[in-house]
Amino acid sequence: MARRLLLVLIVICSVGLLLVIGQSPLTAQDSVFVTNTPVLAAPFSLTNTPSFSVPPTAVPLLFATNTPQPERMNTAPDASADRYALRRWDDNNLTSAWIDQVSHITVDDKDRILALQLFQGEVARRFAGTPRSASNREALLRAMLAAPLGTVDLRPVIRPYIEATLNALKPAFDVTGSITYQNFSITIAPANLDGHAGKGAVVYASYLPDNGSPAFRDVALALIDEKGVYRVPQTQSPYPVIGTTINSSALVDNLNGDGINELSLTVTVPAEVNNRFYIYGYRNGAVTNLVEPGKQVMYQGTPQSLPDSSGFTVDEYRLENPVWNCFGSRTVTWRWQNNFFRSPATLPDFKPRNSLACRLSAVEPLYQLSPSEALQTLGNLTAQATPDDTEAASRAAVMAAMFNVLDNKPDVALQQIDQLSTGAQPGTWLDEQVQAFKKAAAQPNTTPLTICAALQTASQYGACDVNAVLTRVFKEQPFTREQPVEDQATSLGLRVVEQTTIHKVGRVDRPAYLFDLTGNQWWAFAPLDKQHYLAEAIPTPAGYELPPAPLPTILTPPQTAYDALLERDNPAEVLNILDTQQRNYPGIPLDSAARFLRALSYDLLADRRHAQPAYYSLWHDDPTSVWGQLAAAHLERR
Repeated sequence: MARRLLLVLIVICSVGLLLVIGQSPLTAQDSVFVTNTPVLAAPFSLTNTPSFSVPPTAVPLLFATNTPQPERMNTAPDASADRYALRRWDDNNLTSAWIDQVSHITVDDKDRILALQLFQGEVARRFAGTPRSASNREALLRAMLAAPLGTVDLRPVIRPYIEATLNALKPAFDVTGSITYQNFSITIAPANLDGHAGKGAVVYASYLPDNGSPAFRDVALALIDEKGVYRVPQTQSPYPVIGTTINSSALVDNLNGDGINELSLTVTVPAEVNNRFYIYGYRNGAVTNLVEPGKQVMYQGTPQSLPDSSGFTVDEYRLENPVWNCFGSRTVTWRWQNNFFRSPATLPDFKPRNSLACRLSAVEPLYQLSPSEALQTLGNLTAQATPDDTEAASRAAVMAAMFNVLDNKPDVALQQIDQLSTGAQPGTWLDEQVQAFKKAAAQPNTTPLTICAALQTASQYGACDVNAVLTRVFKEQPFTREQPVEDQATSLGLRVVEQTTIHKVGRVDRPAYLFDLTGNQWWAFAPLDKQHYLAEAIPTPAGYELPPAPLPTILTPPQTAYDALLERDNPAEVLNILDTQQRNYPGIPLDSAARFLRALSYDLLADRRHAQPAYYSLWHDDPTSVWGQLAAAHLERR
């Protein structure tokens, strides 16, 4: 981005940023950027700034005494529903329930990891700052440290330790420096977060185990208030950290032209085309997401500042054709207006990228061309390939081999496949296609269609399409009416699976066939003239439809329901999603996860009348599951 960077980009390949710091008790704060996940990439660094160091200072961890011990509730309730009420949470019983959740997490228990995320979200919403007791906080932290890496979000308990350390050592915020103590290191980068020079900073903290490799990292905004107390303010909308990757972070100078620094973060979520761009600033005594509420900056590449420094532009991508992996993009402007970065109400259309993949996608369907035309088209386009076009060029090369087979040049095709095999890594799409081609070509009585079918089924988005090839073959070489259709199909390598006759008023009866290589596509043959048939792809005839997919026996919550709570903090939306799901499948019950989501949403909306029986019935019906146990934790005997 064309702007001064006060804090250099940190390239971090991990499933999150995370810190573990132990110190004396202080008011607990929420945090922005923490998980207990190992960091694998480049260390944090600063450039073009003077540095100082504070001598190592021992700040001992607390040892918990009289700390509530976790107790799993894995039995059904021993009394009727009217004997239970919603739990009156306090620091002790909440910490105990929290520790219980953390202490039973395993890497492969996705439900328990998700349940803990929901519980921590509930705590942040209803009981911000918990645990407040130093011993409880220490016990919870130790449980979190013992959990498998990548499973626990440490943010609710970390920031008090940062604050305590800063208040104990009193580092200056007007010059870049670092603090070390025991196995912890904190680097300070001065930042003007609220207009008071020398009173704000971005702190980068890491935990260094004995082997010297950073185990945990965290980036946070910190301030010195008017009383000289160091604060690490809580965020109002943290981004998801479990199952995500933090790619970079930077302290940005004048991103919106107001002279106040912000912290930007790029987050990658698996299976999403774009990165997510978060911008945090200090506003009204809190760390705030400065992107318009309800919106998300999505991008690939590098954000670019606007000439007037009032915002930035990003290129947002969309997958246009998964077969070729062709992406479209559009440039979106995010301008600072009314205290947020906002995008236009009407966004531009996506346009295909100038890539080989998109150029090849634009000339589809290639298999409806003659082999010579297709080979010429592929040759002309791949001649423009760059090193970034390897994937599309590989697909085009396999297709070229297939077109040579269709053009009665199998020797040329096999030479091409042999050349491709030398660069095909085991387990890749290209390797699957090469191996399928070789195996099919080596079979006795193989035909171009059997090779095509082998490619089609060997991989997702295989390099051939049997029905597209048949469309051209049936047009250029129509079946004769003098021989049975079945015999002529056999000569192409097709075996009849089903056969029927299509009767339609005003049309001559037509034989229809389902062949073994054509998937679920039926073909009908009508007289074209006295000597030939006209082949036509038709819908599945009546009576031959595939059986409908069975209705689910139980309803699992869609991801949108979890996102509504974990990302948008909107329990009312959760209830709407679950209600819609049940309306779409009347009479089918919700599973335990969905029932807990419903009970928790009632609870968060202070709807005690519906929350209590929802928790109780879930606990009663499924006491041994994580959802039943967590429901039980929300109740107490009268």
